[in-house]
Amino acid sequence: MALTCLSTTAVSASPLSIDSCLNAVMHLNISLAAERLNIPIARAEERAAKVFNDPSLSFEYANNDDHRMQMGQSYSVELGYTWSPGKRGARKDLANSERELAEALLDDYIRQLRLDAATAYHEAVKAGELYAVAKLISSAMADIARGDSLGLAIGEVREVDAMASGVNARMAAADAASASTEYNNSRIALATMMGRLDDARTLQFDESALRAYPDIDEHTAITEALERRADLRAALKNIEVAKMQVKVDRAERKMDFDLSLGYNYNTEVRNEIAPAPRFSGMTVGVAIPLKFSNSNKGAITAARLRQEQATLEYEQAEAEVRAQVMSAIDAYRNARAIYNSLDNSLIKTSQTIYDSYLSAYRHGDVSLVELMEVSDNYSQVITARAEARYNLGIAYATLLAAIGH
Repeated sequence: MALTCLSTTAVSASPLSIDSCLNAVMHLNISLAAERLNIPIARAEERAAKVFNDPSLSFEYANNDDHRMQMGQSYSVELGYTWSPGKRGARKDLANSERELAEALLDDYIRQLRLDAATAYHEAVKAGELYAVAKLISSAMADIARGDSLGLAIGEVREVDAMASGVNARMAAADAASASTEYNNSRIALATMMGRLDDARTLQFDESALRAYPDIDEHTAITEALERRADLRAALKNIEVAKMQVKVDRAERKMDFDLSLGYNYNTEVRNEIAPAPRFSGMTVGVAIPLKFSNSNKGAITAARLRQEQATLEYEQAEAEVRAQVMSAIDAYRNARAIYNSLDNSLIKTSQTIYDSYLSAYRHGDVSLVELMEVSDNYSQVITARAEARYNLGIAYATLLAAIGH
């Protein structure tokens, strides 16, 4: 059964393929746009780590009771600078590693977002299929109920049969309304991810737009996953960040040297007891801190343990990637086998049987109970096919995500 899910306001809209859907998500998704800002933020922090210590400039004025004792006045200016050997380079290396980690995390976010978008797409396709068959059956049951009502009026249909067909028509209408709600909700969810909420009620899908499902070798998939998975790159970068943090903590334990260069000018001392001419002088100084705090190595120990922890987390992440790919391939192969077993010939056969019984009922050759049984079977086949298509689409998207696409 070809699927064409159309709303009354979207008859002319073109079908949406999964590739077009994913492309829209990559360009218009608001959460992704916010997540992408982490990269320029990390680059800005990387530039900030390159900054040098600021020099200091100080001025000093002294009045040695010059008005009363005539001991003169003095003026001085001093330029100071704190030299921190090794610290700036360590901070630069850490900021660079954190920027690369942010890039890896963004790639992993995109990988997961593509999987979520593919899931939403296939949910909308499935909901559209179920709505189409529910609407078809509801329309057929409504026609039967109207025909039986007319038959009752002219005495050709029993009252109990007319009542039963009326009840079935109302139940089918309720099922169609429920399916319509599910379909609209799934389209709204998908359109939100695509950044096209205004188009939610005009989205339509065609089964010809669905991608092919090729066979995938397990060994090749695992090898590719270990090379491509962004979360593995992020776990590896976590080790590097932890290593750079150890380097920074070591650098922070190094001594800072305060260098200073000063000039001072003293006016003439006119005191009769201790006169002195005016003079100027230069000062050069260096201050060396006494790093008694270096005896506490808690920060270094913690940094080393975080590095060891990051290494173990990477090994665990690698094992999980292997397991995810193996499970995803098994699920994909099973889903593809089930989907292929529910081929188009089964759908056509079920529809032919349903149409035959529907025509036979209208001619009085079969009972309403028999027609409803065939109708239920037809609905179950369509539902099974839609579920199989959905499960295959999700299994394939999950496998691609596990590989790192």
